[in-house]
Amino acid sequence: MLLPVSQVAILVNALNLTWLDKVYLNEIPNEDLDNTTSTVMLLQETDSSPAYLANSTFKGLSMGVEIQIFYKDDLADDFNPLAAEIALMKSLKAFGWLIVSSQHHTTDPDTNQVTKTIYVTKNEMI
Repeated sequence: MLLPVSQVAILVNALNLTWLDKVYLNEIPNEDLDNTTSTVMLLQETDSSPAYLANSTFKGLSMGVEIQIFYKDDLADDFNPLAAEIALMKSLKAFGWLIVSSQHHTTDPDTNQVTKTIYVTKNEMI
């Protein structure tokens, strides 16, 4: 079984999102920390707990992933971030991920980029 962040990364990459330039797992490399010319997604694991408890054991895992989107500064005038996020969440849901929380848009204090954070979870039998 792949790590939760790897599972979400494979799914996101397969969606071929035209508005997304890069997907990072666990951390953004130092050379890209101040990059405001690309829209990037950072995936971090939030949960990997036993699930489906029965007969004094567990039969699955509850997996959680934090999805952070850092939008580039120069977004196209016709780009609708909210529509893109809704489509992303619908795709994640179609592949078995539950949308736990979709946080409000914020501004990154270091780069002034608009950001969005989404939390997803999925239970999987082992």
